[in-house]
Amino acid sequence: MHTTRLLLAVLVVVSALGSPGIGTAAAAEDCSFPITRTDATGTPVTISEDPDEVVTLNPSAAQTMYEIDAWDEVVGVSSYASYLSGADEKTTVGTGTDDATVEQTIALDPDLVLAPNTIADTGTVEQLRDAGLTVYLFEEAEDLEDIEEKTRLTGELVGHCESADSRADELARQLDVIESAVDDVDRPDVFYTFFGFTAGEDTFVHEVIETAGGDNIATDYDDINASGGDTTGYFLANSEVVVAADPTWFVLNSDEHSTATVPSGPNGVYEGTTAYQEDNAIVLDANEISQPAPRIVDAIVDLVRVLHPEAYDEEIAGRIDSGSLDGQRRTTAERLADGSVTLEAANIGRATRVSFDLPARSNATVDVRRVNVSLSTINPTFTLRVRDAGNRSAPDGTRALRTMRVSGNGIYTDDIDHLTLRLAVNRSRLGNADPDTVTLYRVTDSGWTPLRTTQVNATADTLVYEARTTGLPTLMLAVEESRDPDPATDATEPSTATATATATATATPPQPTATATATATDTSTPTASTPTPGSAPGFGPVAALSALLLLALTGRWRR
Repeated sequence: MHTTRLLLAVLVVVSALGSPGIGTAAAAEDCSFPITRTDATGTPVTISEDPDEVVTLNPSAAQTMYEIDAWDEVVGVSSYASYLSGADEKTTVGTGTDDATVEQTIALDPDLVLAPNTIADTGTVEQLRDAGLTVYLFEEAEDLEDIEEKTRLTGELVGHCESADSRADELARQLDVIESAVDDVDRPDVFYTFFGFTAGEDTFVHEVIETAGGDNIATDYDDINASGGDTTGYFLANSEVVVAADPTWFVLNSDEHSTATVPSGPNGVYEGTTAYQEDNAIVLDANEISQPAPRIVDAIVDLVRVLHPEAYDEEIAGRIDSGSLDGQRRTTAERLADGSVTLEAANIGRATRVSFDLPARSNATVDVRRVNVSLSTINPTFTLRVRDAGNRSAPDGTRALRTMRVSGNGIYTDDIDHLTLRLAVNRSRLGNADPDTVTLYRVTDSGWTPLRTTQVNATADTLVYEARTTGLPTLMLAVEESRDPDPATDATEPSTATATATATATATPPQPTATATATATDTSTPTASTPTPGSAPGFGPVAALSALLLLALTGRWRR
């Protein structure tokens, strides 16, 4: 179990971890260069000066850089870091193990390369060092304390000691809150499964389960390892032993499962478990549970909400504000180069309504101008992304103007009571179509379902519509096919308002942003609800060669 941390609030000299992958840490206040740290290969790595350009070869390193306010220095990321806001503006260097990774990383000529333990035996580190690059190889983080120390060490390597220590301290505080909340709960038996593998002792996934108030059955039965080995690390699970253990809950990974449904298992063997019969499953976000990085706490909180909802409501809700470096309340909106929108809320406390306003985008057919989020439960920190949903057939008799998919990080479908979207349409793109027929549609099991769509504003160039929906939907804004022009009705409407071209600072309390501002509004205290499917855990390098092959084939090697 993760031990209580009493001295993390003060500046101390951090001793070297037992896990060689974390390396030798320095005093928390020391962030001077040159520095030398010994990495997982046993190589003393010297960084002569504060690096301006960094390549991260795994998503956990990228996430850590994002969380310690060093994201601007990252110039290259792995394929699996695309979920981070702004990742699409950086160079993708492949999976971290292929030849393209080596070639593209060398081409970027970074000051520092942060490499994951999963590529230790691939030759990638050697090739990059032979090309003259400075590479630091992390080794496997075996517990949550390792993740804290890895966060601090990353700050030392890239010259962001203060923000890294702040983020690690916050992680420690959050874990203490969780441990206290579940200290005296009855612990249900929990089974984590990921493509047939499970997580045993000396894995951070095991500690996630235990810290969240569960009993990981993978450490309770010596014969649960299908290969006959011990219960350390990641291994193929013996399904018959799992059935005999009769877990109450299955923990799933969003890289394998999209719905919180207990799998039937080989030949339907898991159908005999209590978890299957009671439909007790949770899907954890792979971007959180799979990566030894600060957002691991979000996966733990999600698991507590399901296993121990009363403890969550009484002792955790509103006290853990993950994803924040400084603890300040803020809401920001950012429009990326591809037209997608990232909306971030941090430390909004018990607010149940958050509004995000965005500046106008010139020449766009459809432009997202505002998103209002009404929450059904306390969720002080979360991210929403609105991006293109690709080419899709429009409802009969209509022409698609834009498709959109809303996704979330740190937020579930059931967390959202409803979304209200305000969309600006370029009048010239309607042609002879009737503006009154512009409608927002939502994908349902029966196809495209129209939503009540109201025109709320108009200028000489733009028509603004508003519609309300629920959850994290896939949407299409469409208009009925063109009609013959009618001079009596098609005359240009007089301007009734002027579209906002730039964002205004309206957050409460005011928080400056570079692109847009959002407002969080406190209302009555909501009640928490059990989350629906949305996320899950990842994999360590200790697994056998078969695991490497399996994950390489599925494209799910995330560390």
